[in-house]
Amino acid sequence: MFKRLLLILVFVSFSWSVPAFAEEDKALEGASTIGEVFGYISRYHLKQPDIDQLTRASIKGMLDQLNDPYTVYFSPGELEQFSDELNGDFEGIGAELEMKDQYPCIVRVLPGSPAEAAGLKNGDVIVAVEGKDVAGKALYDVVTMLRGDKGTSVNLTVRREGQPDRQVTITRNTVNLPTVHEKVLGNGIGYIAIESFGMETGAEFANALVELKESGIESLIIDLRNNGGGYVDAAAEIASYLLGKDKTVFVTEDREKHKDAFITELDPIINETPMVVLVNEQTASAAEILAGALQDYQVATLVGTHTYGKATVQDIIPLKNGGALKLTTAFYTTPKGRLIDGTGLQPDRYVTVPELQLHAARQLLHPTRQVIQFTGGNSKVIINDEIFHVPGGMLKEKGGAFVPLRFTLEALGYQVKWDSQSQGILVTGKGQSWMLPMNQQKSILNGATKQLHQPLREKNNTAYLSVADLLSLGVQATVLDNKVIISSM
Repeated sequence: MFKRLLLILVFVSFSWSVPAFAEEDKALEGASTIGEVFGYISRYHLKQPDIDQLTRASIKGMLDQLNDPYTVYFSPGELEQFSDELNGDFEGIGAELEMKDQYPCIVRVLPGSPAEAAGLKNGDVIVAVEGKDVAGKALYDVVTMLRGDKGTSVNLTVRREGQPDRQVTITRNTVNLPTVHEKVLGNGIGYIAIESFGMETGAEFANALVELKESGIESLIIDLRNNGGGYVDAAAEIASYLLGKDKTVFVTEDREKHKDAFITELDPIINETPMVVLVNEQTASAAEILAGALQDYQVATLVGTHTYGKATVQDIIPLKNGGALKLTTAFYTTPKGRLIDGTGLQPDRYVTVPELQLHAARQLLHPTRQVIQFTGGNSKVIINDEIFHVPGGMLKEKGGAFVPLRFTLEALGYQVKWDSQSQGILVTGKGQSWMLPMNQQKSILNGATKQLHQPLREKNNTAYLSVADLLSLGVQATVLDNKVIISSM
């Protein structure tokens, strides 16, 4: 239903071998004791506990002791659901959503889906679900409201530009969401988004890459944002198509310190193609494996924010009752030996504004002169004819015009970070460094003190920079009655 919130998956690989507990006398003794206590409780306790509930509670108690969120027990049937969602199979309406101006907006309607049958289109905004306004709700919560069993209905209030809001009733059905989709962005840039790493993802990626190659692309963007992982074999297969044979994708190490290197086995589909990989805080597991390998071999530039930081390996072990145990058995490092568990991958270029990440990737691959146009009282900002939504827009005060600092500078190609030591905002890039303090007029530009025309403004947790001070970076700016036009040199 939603490419970024299908499921935040956390496992890496399937392995159907059962550990040799028979060799561990202490483990056998413990298991025997647990069984003995379980038997007495189920047979004699006054409350006559439900056996299934007692089983789940017993397993939960053991797993809680591990303090490992990635070791999970699947009851019979849950494993199939888990695998289906990983492969993009679910029951819902069949539309991808993104948050825009507090409401979920449809960015893709899947062909043959219930959403298509109901007449929904890209750009439609879902205002309410079952009569409940969804403004400000987390996207995950909205997706949960839209999903449901096949054959059930959901009532939506839909807003389409230039039309009054209308009521739509959609009957949910089984939807198969491809885990890969591609398009050509212009200027010879190909784009491939990988939603998760399912069983068919490697083949889907290969087909997408071949189509883009035949269309004549000269560079490539791979979007791994909000991809929570999946089958490691799919990640290794995709790495082959980009790196070629005999390249280490990642290295695992188990509790006995035994190491295994996963090596690519397939020929590349493309060679020496400029590449950017988009990542964010929800890029995890197998997605981090692929991104880390491409970064280590310096074949791609990572753009976005630091990744989730899940670098442990899980095996799926079938149980006699039809369920399964997903068990952490090792950790992994990148080809260069980087251990990223808990810290994640650091992007080569930080771009924290989500709406600007794809824009920044395109600029890296095909640089153009940036022209940014703000209009007073309007959240729409135009960058090179592309519309972005920036809550609050620009500010006009007696001290002059102010623009949102992070959005503007990241759009111009700078990195913006909060510096906790100096309690200020650090701007870097293009050979420059600028420390901007809050509520002061003295800044440090390239190591020298620089007096600001106006202190930074703060409104609704957004820092604003005076347009007059923006000129210190060598950009051009024109301030009209109700507009500000900024352009890079």
